[in-house]
Amino acid sequence: MFVNKIKNPKSLNICLSELDNVKQKFIKKSDYEMETLTKRILAIVLIAVIGVGVGVTVWIFVAPYQWTAADCPGAPAGITEDQIIRIGVAGDTERIQGEGQLNGARLAAYEINTAGGIDIGGKTYYIGITYENTDEANPILDPAKAVAAVERLINYKRVQFATGGFRTEALGAYRGLFMENKLIFINTGAAPSDFCKSVLTDYDTYKYFFQNNPINTTALAMELITLIISTGYLLTAGTGHSVTRFSFMREDLTWTAGFKALMAYHLTSNSMFNLTYTGVDIAFPQDVTPVEMAAHWATVEANNTQIVIPIISGSAGLTFANSYGSSEPGCVPIGINVLSQDGDFWADTGGLCEYGVSLESIFKTNKTSKTLDFWDDYVAEFGVAPIYTATGSYDALYMYAWAFEEAQSLNTATIITTLELLTTANSLEGVAGQGAFDSSHCTVEGWPYGTALAVQWFNGSKILVPGVGIYPSGVYYPALQNLQALELPSWGLNYFD
Repeated sequence: MFVNKIKNPKSLNICLSELDNVKQKFIKKSDYEMETLTKRILAIVLIAVIGVGVGVTVWIFVAPYQWTAADCPGAPAGITEDQIIRIGVAGDTERIQGEGQLNGARLAAYEINTAGGIDIGGKTYYIGITYENTDEANPILDPAKAVAAVERLINYKRVQFATGGFRTEALGAYRGLFMENKLIFINTGAAPSDFCKSVLTDYDTYKYFFQNNPINTTALAMELITLIISTGYLLTAGTGHSVTRFSFMREDLTWTAGFKALMAYHLTSNSMFNLTYTGVDIAFPQDVTPVEMAAHWATVEANNTQIVIPIISGSAGLTFANSYGSSEPGCVPIGINVLSQDGDFWADTGGLCEYGVSLESIFKTNKTSKTLDFWDDYVAEFGVAPIYTATGSYDALYMYAWAFEEAQSLNTATIITTLELLTTANSLEGVAGQGAFDSSHCTVEGWPYGTALAVQWFNGSKILVPGVGIYPSGVYYPALQNLQALELPSWGLNYFD
């Protein structure tokens, strides 16, 4: 293991001591803005208007959705609607991102309900789960579909609380609906920091918005920077060769452009271990073809890249991995590839994803005392490993349950002030970390709160690799369970010294 081969670990300790200084500088440079999206007009109580002939309109009134025990996993049969706390999941349930959100919410609801439900003032309530498919992980995004899905949750399903979210542009289009209807929404999928910044700039409007997962873009980039710096240092010390040259391969989206710019600056301008930017920044559409991707890998290889940084949240992650394994460039991918979190990714790529490293919120390790049990229960129930959106919704449901009982209320204003009590001084243990919000209602970054893990595909399965400076990795304190050495491509890295 490269961690054990460092000749002078004290020097790494000195380097890591500078991380807080970098963090402060980094945060100051993180004010990139979310794209402005046209506000949608809220439909009136879900009335379908159908034009029949010239000048004739037929109004069809749809009766509200009726909640029953069937909506409450694990609850007793025969409970009445007034015993149900109605929680909606807004996500792309046709793809792994929203599927994870729905499964995580259902598993948490089942556990809460079978444990006796929620007691408020002597009355027992049970968690009900419903969902609407926002289609927001579709490579060809139509925000209007996501808006319509949220309108159904609010007007037809009559949800009292909500969770979900994934694509920045989609969440930006429908978030206002939850805010206008004064419904708390816990974001469990979209990372841009601007969503939470609005809580600070316009609290009265956006106080209903919380983000427990993932850590915001600024924090995520900072952790990825730390991972690449420490990995470059460890590889250089362990191989005896300089491993510093990096390039970017990313989705052509607004958030990835800002993410890349911030990373490039701090990877090359820090007081710890400077890397060398090749200048290669390849931005591709989500429907990039294999032929196009192969050409991109040729460019990466021609520029003597040793670490390629993917920033991919959608379907292009599959094409990226397939092309990497086929091209065998002399570099190792270390970044973000959401699709690689899928437990079937090895089979889907025929093993071509091997050696790729991606940040994930969960792995089968002792991240908290709850993580291993959650992992086993999730796999047993759904037959797949959980991805970050699943842990987000699972922990969000337990945050809600805690707030309901702590406040002894379902009043929205009361629940907001109760959730705001979750701080580093009063955190709630979840499966992805200790749950704590900052003043912007965003999850607090850093161990043991909101922390990403570096997970690599190798030999048919995923392994947890060192993330020195991010989480316990065995340099100065015991490592997390199931930690293994980073594996380098069998065809070798590019070395130039």
